Amino acid sequence: MPTPEHTRLLTLAARSILRPLGCVQKGRSRTWLDDQGWWVGVVEFQPSAWDRGSYLNVGACWLWEEKDYLSFDVGGRVAGFERFTESAEFASAAQALAEQAAPEVLALRDRFPTPGHVRALMSRHPKPGIREHIHAGITAGLAGAYDEGRRHLALAATETHPAPWVDVLKQRCAELMPLLQPDGGFEAEIAATVTRTRRALGLPEWRSSPLIPPG
Repeated sequence: MPTPEHTRLLTLAARSILRPLGCVQKGRSRTWLDDQGWWVGVVEFQPSAWDRGSYLNVGACWLWEEKDYLSFDVGGRVAGFERFTESAEFASAAQALAEQAAPEVLALRDRFPTPGHVRALMSRHPKPGIREHIHAGITAGLAGAYDEGRRHLALAATETHPAPWVDVLKQRCAELMPLLQPDGGFEAEIAATVTRTRRALGLPEWRSSPLIPPG
C-alpha cells in the first residue's frame, strides 16, 4: 500500500528538522525517537481517526518500567490538529509541526540529563499516583537514598485500583524493595530492566550501562 501523501510530507519534514538533532524514525511510523539511554524522547505526529492530518505530541518515556510500548511519562500534546487538504499547504503545516517539535526535544534533553532530575520532578508532583511513586522510588534508589526509595515503593504498593496493570506494577515494587540497600544490586537490576525494555522497543544496544548519559 502506498504511503498516504500527508504521511509522506510529515516524514520529509521530520527528516529535515529532527534527524539532524539525532532523532530516528521508528520503523516507517509517524513516531520519531530521541534515544538517551535510560529514557527516550518521543515525537509523535499523531493521526486522527476521523480525518487526514496530524496532531503533535512530544514527551519522555522512562525505560526502567519494563514494557513493549512507548508512553508519555512527561509531556504530551504540543499542537492541535493540522488537517490535510492539499499537498502544498500541508507541506508547510508539516514543516511547522516539525519545527515546533525540535525545541521540545532539546528542552527535554536539558531537563533530564540524569535520573536525579526525574527524582526532583517526582518529589514535586502534586498528586502522585502509583507510577509517580515508582519513578520516585527508582530514582531515589539510584541516588543511594534507599529509605526514600522504599517509602515511595511502599506507597505505590497501596494502590487499590482494580486493574491488571496495577497488579503488575505492585509485584514489581515487591521485587525491588529487598534490593534497596547497599550492595543490594539495585542499580544493576534497573540497568538490566532498561536493557530489556530497549530490546522490546527495538532500540539498539547501548554502548555501556544504559544509566550512563550520552555524550
